[in-house]
Amino acid sequence: MANHVFGPVPSRRLGRSLGVNVVPLKYCNFNCIYCQLGRTRHVINNLRMFYPPEDIIKELEIATRTRNYDYLTFIGDGEPTLYAGLGKLIQWARNNQDKPLAILTNGAKLIDEGIRTWLSELDVVKVSTDAGNEKTFRLINRPHREITFDRFVEGIERFREVFSGQIWTEIMLVQGVNDNEDEIERIGDALSRYRPDRVYMMVPTRPPAESWVKPPTSDVLMNLARVLSRYVNSSRIFIIDYIERGEFHIDRDDPVNSLLSILKIQPMTIDQIMDVIKRNNLDMSILDEIRNSTKEVVFNGIKYLVYSGV
Repeated sequence: MANHVFGPVPSRRLGRSLGVNVVPLKYCNFNCIYCQLGRTRHVINNLRMFYPPEDIIKELEIATRTRNYDYLTFIGDGEPTLYAGLGKLIQWARNNQDKPLAILTNGAKLIDEGIRTWLSELDVVKVSTDAGNEKTFRLINRPHREITFDRFVEGIERFREVFSGQIWTEIMLVQGVNDNEDEIERIGDALSRYRPDRVYMMVPTRPPAESWVKPPTSDVLMNLARVLSRYVNSSRIFIIDYIERGEFHIDRDDPVNSLLSILKIQPMTIDQIMDVIKRNNLDMSILDEIRNSTKEVVFNGIKYLVYSGV
């Protein structure tokens, strides 16, 4: 059974992304109101050796030889930069496979020089900037008490000075929280400090941690993009308000655990799971097994299965 390497899965930003999951469920230094994995159970800000890196490398040796992917992407059921073995994995990936390397991180640990050194070996570092001041930062991201907004932006700014790859920024917009022009002006000011190569304006498309979280309307989203273009060249701004489309790769010899590995990272619609089962000529009873470790949640009129940790 593959415990850490999954996919590739279709990514709205990275094409066919072969994921490397390095952090257990909900160990994070943020507790974002919109998180598709639910509320953070363990709010920490110190590095931990959650798993022996050698175990993950064994999986990588097989997956990178046998699977077709566009990016090798480090990710976590929480914040991947909290994994003390991350630097060793990045170095292995740089030396033993030839596809570009990415990480999906909130960016808060970039204030640490050691983390900046590790991530400087990557091709793409995706960070989040959902707020433009301390008040909204604490409202939407609910960070660990050690993390302030100014230090958060300073860390990304310092990383920009030493990083030769691309920094992509994700702004998750939540109705009534950060979807107003004043907030986008402040976010734009923060972005101008570290000059991202791409900015993805996102809305919640999967069940969020807090049930009251809703996406802004399309008209609001388009207007906010125009406001942001005063700070970032409009050619670098991308609006993403849809669910990924494409094929999910699973191990046909172990389909249940393969699907659960994906569900630990992102909820899937029931239609997506049924498509995977049909496309691989598997028995529909697999869906019943999946339901034993998931719960059904309806968001925006769409039924999702969300990993429950059972």
